[in-house]
Amino acid sequence: METTPNENLYKEVLQTMSECVIIHKRSGRMIALNENVEKVLGVKSELLTEANIRQLDYVKEDGSSLPYSELPGIITLEQGIPFHDYVLGVSDRNNGTKWLSITSKPLKLHEDGEQAALVTISDITERKKMEQTIIQAKEAAEKANLIKSDFLSKMSHELRTPLNGILGFAQLLEIDETLNEEQQDFVQEILSGGKHLLSLINDILDLSRIDTGHLKVSIEEVELQTIINECIKIVQPLAMKKRITILNQMDHSQTVTVLADPIRLKQILLNLLDNSIKYNREDGKVMIFSYMKQNEAVIHIADTGVGLSVEEYQKVFVPFYRIEGTHEEGTGIGLSLVKQLVQLMSGKISVASQKGIGSDFHFSLPLPYDLTTAMQWGEEVMDLPTKNPKSDHYGLLYVEDNESNLHLVKNILKSQPSYTILTARSGKEGLALARTEKVDLILLDLNLPDMHGYEVFDLIKQDEKTKDIAIIAVSANAMPQDIQQTLGKGFDNYVTKPVNVKEFLTTIYETLTSTINQNIPEHKILSTGPNGEEAVSAKTLQLSLKDLKKLREKNYTAAIAMHYTGNNWARAQIEGLKTTFNKMGIRVVAVTDAEFNWEKQVSDIQKILVKKPDIIVSLPIDPLSTAGAFQTAAQSGVKLVFMDNTPNGLEPGEDYVSVVSADNYGNGAYAADIMAEKIGFKGKIGVIYYDADFFVMKQRLTAFEKTIKESYPDIQIITRSGFTSPNDGKEITDAMLSQHLDLKGIFVVWDLVAEGAMASARAAGKHDLVITTMDLGTNAAVEIAKDGLIKGSGSQMPYHQGVAEAILAGYALLGKPAPAYVAVPALKVTKENLLEAWKLVYNQDPSELNRYINLLK
Repeated sequence: METTPNENLYKEVLQTMSECVIIHKRSGRMIALNENVEKVLGVKSELLTEANIRQLDYVKEDGSSLPYSELPGIITLEQGIPFHDYVLGVSDRNNGTKWLSITSKPLKLHEDGEQAALVTISDITERKKMEQTIIQAKEAAEKANLIKSDFLSKMSHELRTPLNGILGFAQLLEIDETLNEEQQDFVQEILSGGKHLLSLINDILDLSRIDTGHLKVSIEEVELQTIINECIKIVQPLAMKKRITILNQMDHSQTVTVLADPIRLKQILLNLLDNSIKYNREDGKVMIFSYMKQNEAVIHIADTGVGLSVEEYQKVFVPFYRIEGTHEEGTGIGLSLVKQLVQLMSGKISVASQKGIGSDFHFSLPLPYDLTTAMQWGEEVMDLPTKNPKSDHYGLLYVEDNESNLHLVKNILKSQPSYTILTARSGKEGLALARTEKVDLILLDLNLPDMHGYEVFDLIKQDEKTKDIAIIAVSANAMPQDIQQTLGKGFDNYVTKPVNVKEFLTTIYETLTSTINQNIPEHKILSTGPNGEEAVSAKTLQLSLKDLKKLREKNYTAAIAMHYTGNNWARAQIEGLKTTFNKMGIRVVAVTDAEFNWEKQVSDIQKILVKKPDIIVSLPIDPLSTAGAFQTAAQSGVKLVFMDNTPNGLEPGEDYVSVVSADNYGNGAYAADIMAEKIGFKGKIGVIYYDADFFVMKQRLTAFEKTIKESYPDIQIITRSGFTSPNDGKEITDAMLSQHLDLKGIFVVWDLVAEGAMASARAAGKHDLVITTMDLGTNAAVEIAKDGLIKGSGSQMPYHQGVAEAILAGYALLGKPAPAYVAVPALKVTKENLLEAWKLVYNQDPSELNRYINLLK
């Protein structure tokens, strides 16, 4: 048969390809379309048969065997499913494994209509070797980092232990009024040298933490002027010694707020101010000023000191570099740490300088989004009850084997008449004293001679006599992972050696007076309550040791009336309530599930009232239809705490204690930000909202739509539909997708409904549709982890919401005033922070979720 010019052209093109191209017919016949079969597969073209291909040994990327029937080309041939860049290996005992990338597409042959598959095969063995080399190098680097981190952790412990005695006793001598002037000077020299050594240890550790990714920053809105004033006050004595004038040229009439970690910002400013004084001339000046530049604030610390050469502009930010021509003491760590801290907070730092004239270090920090935020109450700062004989008396037990540390703490606590101190030199001795003596708080060293501090902690918490005692870990381990692990185990606080006397006393006092509180971020709350009430952060709620004792004496009971208990959100909230009620000695007598039926919830409330509980915590399904039942409960003397909704006609402070929700406005804004990023900041989207009178759902919707409208002008919301049942998601999305073929994304106000939207998009073949939602159920989390249709969510913290509701119930039973509306912070969840977010949302180890995700890969 004569070939056409086009066919000749196709053949010539195929011969130029490095890939092997094959047509595999349904009959089993294989046709090589170019001459690369032998080079890629190791099989000569004339021997290319199904029987020969079957004889090869195939493996998956994980090394497991791959049956012939599961080859991409075979599946394409039999099921019509295409594959793109499917990686597999062909095992050869002599030459090892050859790695191939396979693309297969269904093909119908015109001459006889027979079904076939067009298979393109590339040899990627060298690429896989290179990838493996990179992985091995990365693993080696990570291993080296872990070894370094472990070494620094051990060194930190060894150095901090003797420093604890040096600085501790020096601080006691500092307040001793019997020392003469010369002796006081000696003490100051000891303190100065010890603090300098501690500062060096901390700087080296911080650099190491940044290198290994263990140093985290907690970003919040910070008032710049306040931080600068605090830092100036600290360095002023040093400046006065050199007769240096510090000129704060900030505009005092203007409040400048930046997004930063307040502790790390203070560290940056103190380091820069210290350098500007240290490398300045006598009678010199230090100038501080700031200005706005687009979406950031720029802060300048300028001096009249020795200055830098242009060549040193970058070198000064390299660890251990020392400025040329100076005799000042130092290690060269400070500026390197400053640069990395600025970068961690999304800022930049640079310097302009002239030798002999001075230097100007300036860094930028982002400004907050221009949103009107509700007030957030901060925790009150309380003075220590020093020398106050009227304060409550507490028994303390210090378990420590180091004689010097025992002696130090005894002397520190001499100034506190409200504390009685007992000491034990082993875990066994400490357990015995805790069981037989009046102990309110235990200071527990983690490295004891007979057992680890964790084992002592477990035994204390397992014993009915001692389980309610507050415990503070006291250790020279200062690495973040050590501290986090210890606090995660349930310790009430953590003190690192060497102790700062004032901070040590403050920690003891705060632990004794705040035994139940919220370990959650300090983010601003953007939501308001059902009646427009300003939000109070759940982090500010707390119950003291004295409060708990009063509650436990009364044997109160509580009931939980849920709208629905069939999802992670509800289960986590119930767990938070039960756990906290248990700590308060409050027995839970009922947990009901109304299954989204208001009539059943009314019936549930009536049955609960028969049990005569002191507290009911509930999520009202319908504000109007359930109002009568809750009004009856309130009139019978039951304390009511609501989650996410309130019945009509009931007044806070009169009929109910408070309502608790997530920061739903903040979560809606997060969902909008994720949507905008994932669709490329332009396109048409839809919105699915809850068609019911839930103030929290309304705030989610308002925040999403307002954020899109004000921040992303190239995105249009072209369709909106409401649901009344969590099962409506697929039907609503079907209609949206059929009417709007160019829809790029859909925001769904609840993750249960988003699952239906996801099913609809898959059925319609819309695999590029972007869905963002609220909450973090398992199915939504798995989809986010897979980088599937759901790209992220604004998530609640239901476990911590339950804790807050229980604490508020305690407020009511104790007669303490409670805020009308309380919220837990918003949480932005994407693939990058999923596991970390899961732990915060559900107060659970994310390993189970991670295993589930891996099983589905």
